[in-house]
Amino acid sequence: MSVEIRQITDSELNEFVNFPFELYKRDPYWVGELKADTKKLLRADNVFWTHGERALFMAYQNGKPAGRILALINRAHNEYHQENIGFFGFFDCVNDSSVSDALFKAAEDWLRSKSVTAVRGPANPSSNHVYGLLVDGFDSMPAIMMPYNYPYYAELIERAGFTKVKDLLAFHRTKDDKFSERFIKVCARCARGKGITLRRLNLKNLEQEAEIIREIYNKAWAENWGFVPLSKQEMADVVNELKLIVRPEGTCVLEADGVPAGFYIAIPNMNHALKELKGSLANPWRILKALWAWRRIKDARLIMLGVAPEFRQRGIDLILIKHIVDHGVAVWNEAELSWVLEDNEGIIRGIVECGCHPSKRYRLYQKDL
Repeated sequence: MSVEIRQITDSELNEFVNFPFELYKRDPYWVGELKADTKKLLRADNVFWTHGERALFMAYQNGKPAGRILALINRAHNEYHQENIGFFGFFDCVNDSSVSDALFKAAEDWLRSKSVTAVRGPANPSSNHVYGLLVDGFDSMPAIMMPYNYPYYAELIERAGFTKVKDLLAFHRTKDDKFSERFIKVCARCARGKGITLRRLNLKNLEQEAEIIREIYNKAWAENWGFVPLSKQEMADVVNELKLIVRPEGTCVLEADGVPAGFYIAIPNMNHALKELKGSLANPWRILKALWAWRRIKDARLIMLGVAPEFRQRGIDLILIKHIVDHGVAVWNEAELSWVLEDNEGIIRGIVECGCHPSKRYRLYQKDL
């Protein structure tokens, strides 16, 4: 069966955005973001594309949509990491290698025309957004802003010549899981340090608080693989997306001697509500079902945690982890901590000792061009 590949313009975004809703319409776990939000992110005038460029491709069989892919260059990433790579993202496809091969060829040809030397992904569209391919943990709904895909995607990507470059791990904890004795002792010793105070974010002054978070986050993650610092405008976009759902009990800023030294942000798992909306706010009945689901959410995702490098020897990360368990998981019953680089052994050790256990695995692939 022949495959036609077509490059998509901004005026044709609807078909690109709608495709996975049809592909996954019978899947019990997949959750689509609001279509309007996805279109806003993909539009060429989005702030993200001030430091990047992209091409969107759709595959068709007998005139019907069969797959999609985005090829992109993130200049902010390349400048920060001194690399010359491109990325692929928003990859969705029927289980047909002729379709996936054609999609990857189109993306790779476009990237070659931009003179990059390799392609990495999936990135939708960066490490500060939805990142990686689910390769283990298909038996439950994903946490908010985490990917979910059919298991066969890995086979299609590897068939196209991609190999693993890094795995990202998610961990799960319920309110009934226990801290290790060692964790409690070490954390108690660290908490006795002078000058340490913890407070909730002031949600009435989010602009100032967001700048505190951005500064710590960019310093804390500066040396992590694949990280790209958040600009002020990108942080403003994050705040705009989260301000309606973040709850005070899911936030904390730790100050050491009056100086902001660390923080965390956890948010309710809004995927329960998004599942009911099916990508749109146009249906009143679905909105009512989503509101009902929102009120019943009992799980959360820890999406951001950071400690400024100059404060890392004081055990602040352990204090923050214990705080979110004591004052956050206790409210929501259970939470996912995601994601963590597979080789970040120190952080993983602390996460496991606080009672978390591995739950899902996500993979980044790369291919030389």
